[in-house]
Amino acid sequence: MAGHADHGTAALSAQNACVGGDVCYDLRVGYVDGRIRNPAFPKDSPQGYDNVRLRGYFGDVEDSQGRQTEQIELVAPQVELAPGNIFRLTLHNELPPAEEMVLPGTTETCDTTPEDHNTPHCANFNLTNMHTHGLWVTPVGNGDNVLLTINPGISFTYEYPIPPDHPAGTFWYHSHRHGSTAPQVASGMAGAIIIRGDRAPVLADDQWVAPGDVDVILPRPVEGEEADAPRFPERVMLFQQIAYACRDEAGAIKTNEDGTWRCDAAGTDDQGQEVAADIGTLEPGPTNAFDQITFNSWPVSGRHTAINGIVGKTFSGSTVGTVERWRLIHAGVRQTIRLHIRKAADAEVASEALEEGEGEIDVAQVCSGEPVEVMGLATDGLTRTALDPRTETWLQPGYREDLLVTFPEAGTYCILNAPVDSADSINALENEPAILGLVNVETVGDPAEEPASTDPSQHILSQLVASATAALEGDVADRVIADLQDGMKLVAFNKHPPITRDQINGRQSVAFNFAPPDFAIGEIGQDFLGGTGLFQVGAKEYDGAVLDRILPLGGTEEWLLTSFGPAGHPFHIHVNPFEVIEILKYSDPNDPSINPLDPSTWVDVSGRTDGNTEQYAGLKGSWKDTLFVPPNHVARVRMRYERYIGDFVLHCHILDHEDVGMMQNVRIALPNGKGGFDMPMTEQHVGH
Repeated sequence: MAGHADHGTAALSAQNACVGGDVCYDLRVGYVDGRIRNPAFPKDSPQGYDNVRLRGYFGDVEDSQGRQTEQIELVAPQVELAPGNIFRLTLHNELPPAEEMVLPGTTETCDTTPEDHNTPHCANFNLTNMHTHGLWVTPVGNGDNVLLTINPGISFTYEYPIPPDHPAGTFWYHSHRHGSTAPQVASGMAGAIIIRGDRAPVLADDQWVAPGDVDVILPRPVEGEEADAPRFPERVMLFQQIAYACRDEAGAIKTNEDGTWRCDAAGTDDQGQEVAADIGTLEPGPTNAFDQITFNSWPVSGRHTAINGIVGKTFSGSTVGTVERWRLIHAGVRQTIRLHIRKAADAEVASEALEEGEGEIDVAQVCSGEPVEVMGLATDGLTRTALDPRTETWLQPGYREDLLVTFPEAGTYCILNAPVDSADSINALENEPAILGLVNVETVGDPAEEPASTDPSQHILSQLVASATAALEGDVADRVIADLQDGMKLVAFNKHPPITRDQINGRQSVAFNFAPPDFAIGEIGQDFLGGTGLFQVGAKEYDGAVLDRILPLGGTEEWLLTSFGPAGHPFHIHVNPFEVIEILKYSDPNDPSINPLDPSTWVDVSGRTDGNTEQYAGLKGSWKDTLFVPPNHVARVRMRYERYIGDFVLHCHILDHEDVGMMQNVRIALPNGKGGFDMPMTEQHVGH
């Protein structure tokens, strides 16, 4: 049944034959039927699962044994690529056109057109396209082009040439048509992209001259293989907030007395007639087309974050002392995740908590162990300059984090969403703790042969050193091992060298402005002598006909990012990643030493320093494509505009904010040598 199969590697058959290094997927976009666990009730009760009918991707799937099956899940198939591949993705939009959409609670169809492209409207819900989030590929033509529309009944083939020097890493794909992005992603229209590499780093004259892929020292187990060096099992976890609801005859969302959303099980009515179970959907509301994906709808709904389409998933196969690679992808829309791994006090109680429903469960009591220390390996798909020991991992919408995880003893461990303060949340509301899933860990072999070190960081480091010794040769092996033993450095595997101040030849700024009903983007103004401090300039909502920024190919620029208003926003830009230089807290009512009018008092919260408990700790110097920027903070990032020209977007990655106007059009253009930019000939001759 949809939403219940383990989400593993899947390769889809394509209508067009693949040749050479091509990878071809053939996906239909349509309605997918399935069930989602409702933890408000015991698993075996009539309401333990809700039936759903949601927009999704499906096709003929070939599993790892070569068996062809019809895969219908609430998460898109995982894509696996290598540098140098051409990824061809054909989408067939089989959703009904607007004039055939029957609106909830009525017999009417969506036969009107939107007043403007920033107002949620039923006519947009079935329009689609595709974005490969984080890939360094061309944004134009059949590439990562989110400015085109695939209407119902239309098929289109995207073609993504993955450059041979593309970094290996964790990326993802999702629909991105302005006006339908949030409802489609909140239905589950997202999947993982894993780029795997086998390149060893190249050393010359005692300098790294070509980066390697960290995959080389993190080989996965091969079935039937007797390895003489460490192997690192892998888990891909796609976190989703699937915002389904059931509606009454008037089209209103059904709710319980406490306001949480309700879907009724099958039963009988007052006249003894059988009544079918409700089917949860994500459709336009009668008065607000986005009533299922508003500012506070997710916290109010009582819904739960899913992992790979499953709410309350239990992972098995982990063993004491084995180092695993976890690829975490926040493919959701409406929840901040502060991930802890904590041992459950009692394995049976923890399992029953998922089986019997949340009821009066005290999450802190069930998952009472100390948080397991893990190693941050990569952020947003890009390998860090050094491993980052930590006990919590923050995931905002669009983020990816690769972790190295090892369990010191057998038992059941909670994958926990720890409490989140309102200031750190995309909803500007506190998150209550929740169990996202469980991991069952077993002892294999003689317990006396378990790892000698009880320090997870030291054990992970020793395994990496052993793996590097086996995987690499000569001076390269010696240097990689020396780096690992000197602050757990990974510089041999960094695609992007740091950007220094003297390389900067331009500046940009982005200021998100959330003042409902306006969702706008402007720039940052500064007036410290006049007593104003930072302020917003020129805020406006998205206009598809306006080119907001032109950036020079080959340029290197520094950007300042901030948010004004009551809530923060995740900044995301397509095509090129950025380096995090610093994230400055410039105002704090609890710290009078920080003066908004005196930048010398502002505090950089991006370093991994003692006492820094902010979610940004450890981000300094990392490369990302998405960064949450709350009010009272300003982020300084730097970006190179390399290789690709064309039009694309930057936007808030709270996707309903993007859909209602928090987006800009951006172009990377070829300089013309005269202080301007080369202009496409079609634009030069408009009107002639």
